[in-house]
Amino acid sequence: MERRLGLQKEKVSHLHFYFHDVVTAKNPTSITVAQANTTLTSPSASDLVNVDDALPKGPKPTSKLIGRAHGFFASASQSEFSFVMAINFVFPEGKFNGSTLTMMGGTR
Repeated sequence: MERRLGLQKEKVSHLHFYFHDVVTAKNPTSITVAQANTTLTSPSASDLVNVDDALPKGPKPTSKLIGRAHGFFASASQSEFSFVMAINFVFPEGKFNGSTLTMMGGTR
């Protein structure tokens, strides 16, 4: 059946990289683009934040850059601390040149 559908054998890839989110620097990689009027008075209302983070191969920010993380995170609840996040990991060179990996999830 797989041959008739043109499907290929499943391939497993192991990715190893670090995610550096810089919020308190001269050139932050996470930037608030919208903020609720209640952000300062509510424990759950928050910002909408855009992300453009480096994905270095090693733990140091000066390690070889293998990609970038583009996306956003935002408050997802009016009554509790909860966020939703959507990130595209973009790999512009090397073994995974032109590939993307998308992650969507939340925190509580």
